Amino acid sequence: MKLYQVTKVIDGDTFKVDPPISRDIDLEPLICKVGNINAYTKVRIANINATEIDTPLGERAMLYLKSLLEGKRVVLKPTDISYDLVVADVWRYPNQVFVSAMMVYSGYAEWV
Repeated sequence: MKLYQVTKVIDGDTFKVDPPISRDIDLEPLICKVGNINAYTKVRIANINATEIDTPLGERAMLYLKSLLEGKRVVLKPTDISYDLVVADVWRYPNQVFVSAMMVYSGYAEWV
């Protein structure tokens, strides 16, 4: 199990991690979709959609995700690659909080 440090929350369903997610090792099952990028630092949480950041609810969603993840370690299970980011299921480590469920059940995101 590889751990990543959340360095910055971008909005209610996207954040940055360190170390970068390696194209050759961490994304091997998705390698045919990767393209030319060797490593990714942005992650979008799979199966949810948070309100856009330029709305009051979107701002609150970003702040809530920030309280859940920023500066904390996470476990990722990549499910897809989209443009310059990895789409992944995300669990906060060490207590294994499933972040998608927390965002939906708190009212800051919807299942998609």
